[in-house]
Amino acid sequence: MHPKLGRRVEFDEKSRQYPVRKLVAAKKPRSYTWGCPVWLDQGQTPACTGFSTTQKLITRYPMLKSVSEQLATDLYHQAQKYDEYPGENYEGSSVLGAMKAAIALGYIGSYHWGFSLDDAILAIGYQGGGVLGCNWYEDMFHPDTKGIIKPTGALAGGHAILVNGVDLKRGLVRLHNSWGKDWGINGEAFMSIEDFGKLLSEDGEFAVPVRK
Repeated sequence: MHPKLGRRVEFDEKSRQYPVRKLVAAKKPRSYTWGCPVWLDQGQTPACTGFSTTQKLITRYPMLKSVSEQLATDLYHQAQKYDEYPGENYEGSSVLGAMKAAIALGYIGSYHWGFSLDDAILAIGYQGGGVLGCNWYEDMFHPDTKGIIKPTGALAGGHAILVNGVDLKRGLVRLHNSWGKDWGINGEAFMSIEDFGKLLSEDGEFAVPVRK
């Protein structure tokens, strides 16, 4: 049984006022990996936006001293209150909803967006990574022996996942999932920068929370 997916698409035109380029305007791309010291597991819940955002909060340049699966679940439910979908009797939420919830809970001070592949790569290199909301394809459930996933196969739904590293020489971004440590290689996988850009172009989004 595949883990449950739960990312919903939501875009607010006001987000264009907060490009991550403002934070990294004068810098060149660099390879860097930001350690995430937790391996949360959302199980068979559609709470990926809450879990991926929570793992970002504890990644290097941490915004919280500790996190838990309960905190991630609570953040997900708060995200449902702040996204554009009425009520809470539905599955999933948006990355935007999770960012708004993190603000409301006092975990972060602001959030910015990578509106292009180049901007997202800069943010990964200098701002501690971010949360990718994207289409998730069947073949992405199963990293190969090198830990690489490809957006091929049937469309399975939408997922939110922490991107915590980029290797320019190998042409890869690093993904820290919320499906426990047994997925991929110690809970992580890799994706080509080209495929990362493809997912961004398919109503994808890359959110970079900033601490207070």
